[in-house]
Amino acid sequence: MILKEFYNEKKSAIEKEFISNAPAVHLYSDAVFKTTITAPIVMFKYDTISWETSSEKNYKADVSFCLYVVLPVGTISSTSYEEAFEIAHRIDKAILSTSNNNAFIDTNSTFKIKEKQCNNQEVYWDKNDYFIWELTYKTTLIENILKKKYILFNNGLSNEELEELGYNLTTGIIGINPNQVKGDIDLKTSS
Repeated sequence: MILKEFYNEKKSAIEKEFISNAPAVHLYSDAVFKTTITAPIVMFKYDTISWETSSEKNYKADVSFCLYVVLPVGTISSTSYEEAFEIAHRIDKAILSTSNNNAFIDTNSTFKIKEKQCNNQEVYWDKNDYFIWELTYKTTLIENILKKKYILFNNGLSNEELEELGYNLTTGIIGINPNQVKGDIDLKTSS
């Protein structure tokens, strides 16, 4: 789930970085090359994701991801491919920004690794059909799922006897049966 949230956060940041004429931003798909591209496109692609999981439901992912700026050939003159540098600069600002709306995203862990012009000679579309600029980043994503812990002092009662007293042991939420409690309860702990 954190991967989807991270993608949506960065997609939104890229779209906000452009005042007008924002390029379309979506996940990477070769299918985009089957149709004519007439305007700049930015494609987001996860490269590697290495997960570490602890016993307390803490998930950490070391992630590398790429953004591809795709400019069409033919409708833009070769000198205007310098537009890719301006688009890349704005993408950098959006991706490396330290402000976001998601508490799970560590704003200080995203770094730029490299950028380069792509050559598509090993794929099925003609390599001269598009100008593609690739930006590569890495980040660390952490997702914490709090593990609920309950302690029930059953005084030797079986689960069936506890359920007869009004405790629900199947939902994972165990509460105090108000019908069985007499007097005041002091939940304060002394330190």
